[in-house]
Amino acid sequence: MRVFQAGGAIPPDSPTYVEREADGLALDIVQQMDYAHIVVARQMGKTCLLHRLAMKLPQGEYISIWIDLSRLTDLEQPSWYEALGKDLVKHLGVQPAFPLTNQDHLYDFLLMVMEQMELGRKVVITLDEIDSARKLEFSDGFFSTLRTLYNARAKEPLLRNLTFVLVGATDPRKLIKSPGLSPFNVGQEIRLEEFTPAETRRLTDNLALAGISASDDVHERIYWWTSGQPYLTQKVCATLEDWRVRRGVKQATVDLVDQAVREGVLSAKANDSNLSHIRARLDEPETFMAKALLRRIFAGEHIRFEPHGGADGRLAELYLIGVIKEGPDGNCVIRNRIYQEALKGFLTREVEMDADDLRKRLAIHRKNLSRLEERKARYGLDTPLKLLNEIDLEREEIDRLERALKELGHG
Repeated sequence: MRVFQAGGAIPPDSPTYVEREADGLALDIVQQMDYAHIVVARQMGKTCLLHRLAMKLPQGEYISIWIDLSRLTDLEQPSWYEALGKDLVKHLGVQPAFPLTNQDHLYDFLLMVMEQMELGRKVVITLDEIDSARKLEFSDGFFSTLRTLYNARAKEPLLRNLTFVLVGATDPRKLIKSPGLSPFNVGQEIRLEEFTPAETRRLTDNLALAGISASDDVHERIYWWTSGQPYLTQKVCATLEDWRVRRGVKQATVDLVDQAVREGVLSAKANDSNLSHIRARLDEPETFMAKALLRRIFAGEHIRFEPHGGADGRLAELYLIGVIKEGPDGNCVIRNRIYQEALKGFLTREVEMDADDLRKRLAIHRKNLSRLEERKARYGLDTPLKLLNEIDLEREEIDRLERALKELGHG
């Protein structure tokens, strides 16, 4: 049986599971029955943390429920709440007295559950992939209900034994989209970051269990490449372990670590899932402004790290994609040297391609604006409000595209 596992959830009892500060913080928050919001980019070890958290909660005292909201993304509102209700019923063993088809039914059902719960029994509901739920048209009602359940504790003491752990690559301040509604302002935020050098060493020390001897220089070289990113650290070690099995390698060296990074992670043949995900996210049309900002960071420009916003939210977007973090001086840096190597050609190769695409979009929107303004001139003082709004939207889009071109050095 292999020691290292690159990808998928690592069993909570695995020798390669390394506890971070976030593990203890999450446990403390849940035991206080406060809401926890775990903000995390992909493949940073959040599933392992959630399994470990559930394992540490005493089963006789807590009912721990984990629900992956990404499974429900293609459903309309009544079916979505019905599917969510079935997941809850399966774990809680309490049948609703009414169909669950909206947020009000969900509130009433959970209140009923807590009224029927054995005295002192606590319920912890982990909602994973909450960013997928935020994309739903009715998501504001859902997250508002979770907030209402928290605020209702003053008049409904039984609800103090119910808490939620919200997990995903979403800033909690943006869970509720409508500016007319109160923000999701309850609970405590936990940001899941890389391993420290000491935590990374606890992970790479397991090379000995895999039958590979390694000097301090080897352990330091792995950290030099990964900066403690959990998946990448596992991947480099798993590659070395694979070479022990297939090639008989028993002694790791610094050169061998470099080779493992280049062959096992960076090469086209490796087709690494983590790097593919980052490139795919940066290739999405809505992130082209964030990608322009990433190029400036990549070039060494000093931009203050602001994970809750900054640069019109683009820094938060890059942070949640997982590609940047805060450097020692408080400015943004690329998360690790593997990402630097992987993105070097990707970012420089597409500058002109992006610029051409932006120019084409700009020409289309300028043409649309000209057509709309001609219609407005024909209406005169009787111009419909809808037409005025369309003109404003076109002008905003033109301004956005012009700024993006300027950031690419083509303004």
